[in-house]
Amino acid sequence: MICLTGDVHHDSLGWSDQKFLRARRPDLSEIKVSVEYVRLCEKHGVKCTLYTTGKTLAEQWDAFGPIAGSAVVEVGGHTYGALEATSGPHGRSHGTYDQQRQDVAQMMSIARQRLGKDIVSWRGHGLVRDEHTYKILWEMGIRYISDEVNWDKTHPERLAEGLISHPLNVIMDHDHLYHADRTPESVKRTQARWPSHYGPVSESYPIGDWARIVEDQVRRIEEEEGVATVLMHPICMFLVDEFQTLERLLKLFSQSKTIWAREVGGVVGT
Repeated sequence: MICLTGDVHHDSLGWSDQKFLRARRPDLSEIKVSVEYVRLCEKHGVKCTLYTTGKTLAEQWDAFGPIAGSAVVEVGGHTYGALEATSGPHGRSHGTYDQQRQDVAQMMSIARQRLGKDIVSWRGHGLVRDEHTYKILWEMGIRYISDEVNWDKTHPERLAEGLISHPLNVIMDHDHLYHADRTPESVKRTQARWPSHYGPVSESYPIGDWARIVEDQVRRIEEEEGVATVLMHPICMFLVDEFQTLERLLKLFSQSKTIWAREVGGVVGT
């Protein structure tokens, strides 16, 4: 089984990929390319879970509406405002217990208001968490979490806090794919400042090599009857080759059973 996921951010965040997109395609935005991403998922009958910041729902609901209304999409939480981590791009905390609880409460509230139902799936912005995060999420109604990077875990697992975790067990796009201003030179500079502590590799790859790794890892996990949790950001996949590789991978994924994050509970490892 394959759980395709993506992260979607409000345009006012102004992160690097958004700036790169605006400079070259001022007619587009992260939300607009995310809509096209969803249309391609619909075309190939592939389910996807899009972890979305609360500010996206609050500030850009009209643009986001087609995503929320898609039959192939589950909307998950991605913090309300993409809180800054305490140390580097993949830091270890999104703030104090009270700050995190307030952020989760805001995310849950705007999701309920816009979507008309509660969200149950979550991925922290930047994959950030600390000793308080999972307890807060459970108490606020989240049941599924996907923010661990571990290529050795092929099955979801239940955590002590009650959450079901389905780790990112397939190579991610943004941190391991040359795209936009992520060049070999920029990667070396980043590695010098923030050595990778959140994933099994620190290398980045051209799109063709990256896609082959994705295919190989998905195939291996399926052979073990696990759940391949894939992270492909809509904006990253657009910037790298305007969805050419995305569509090729969707064709491959469509040959397997695809599930939403909220469906991984049926495949918890023993």
